[in-house]
Amino acid sequence: MIEALSALRWLAALELAGTAVFGLALALEVCLRRRSAATRRGLWALAIAVALALPLTRLALGAPAIAVAPWCAATLLAVWATGTLALLLRLGHGALQARRLRAASRLLCEPGWQASLRALPAASCPVELRVSDELRVPQVLGAWRPAIVVPRVMLGLADRERRSLLAHELAHVARRDVLLLTAGAIARALYWVCPLAWSALRRLRARAEDAADDAVLQAGVPPSSYAAQLVALARAQLERAGRVAAGGLRGRVRAVLDVSRVRGPARAPRWGLARLVGAALLVATTVTACEARSSDGTAAVTITVPR
Repeated sequence: MIEALSALRWLAALELAGTAVFGLALALEVCLRRRSAATRRGLWALAIAVALALPLTRLALGAPAIAVAPWCAATLLAVWATGTLALLLRLGHGALQARRLRAASRLLCEPGWQASLRALPAASCPVELRVSDELRVPQVLGAWRPAIVVPRVMLGLADRERRSLLAHELAHVARRDVLLLTAGAIARALYWVCPLAWSALRRLRARAEDAADDAVLQAGVPPSSYAAQLVALARAQLERAGRVAAGGLRGRVRAVLDVSRVRGPARAPRWGLARLVGAALLVATTVTACEARSSDGTAAVTITVPR
């Protein structure tokens, strides 16, 4: 039971540190609400990376002195482990589904689509163009070897609509959004007891979509044309997935038509992933060092749970 108590104390301190990171990111996003979607996406990407680095940097940090009954410690650890395992299994199932969809798809060699892909500024990114009979909306599948999978029902799109679709998905590929969202899902699994961890993943996903929409407009697509394409997609989503899925698309339409909105950079920064990991390790190490220093000589807080 001593091991369970120590593990619970360490885990509780980790969850509090993660909550502080997500809370600070939320406050900073409010302050940066007039900045571009790419900037705010980067903020949430850094917050999630820091949250994932915290368990590593805190391994050498002692657990706080919190007195908990042994039976309660074991129960709380079991509840946390069950929730984390369930979310990780859900993530794994989604990854297997994506792998199956990609394997079932076929290479898209239609000249019009290949020409539209080569004409885009971000076409230098290594990416496959594939077509699927199962999908109804385009998706990027694969974190390390990404592929843009287009539904077969969309093969008849006009040139401008093809350009919009590919520019949006290429922006996700260039910024490695699939890998980043996977990291966000892992962070949510680790910090699932904190509501801010769920909000962080939702906000990261929303900001990634907004940043990709900005990339479409910067590729030369008129806002009115792209908004009309999103409206058509929202109608299809409303028929199949309900108001929640379509509501997000309506918000994107308003953002596309907002002429006062600040648009982010057209291209993702070079070595963006390496810089993100380095910055996250630096911030997590600093947070852990400050926590260790502030705990020196501090009186222990005792919380006793009666039997």
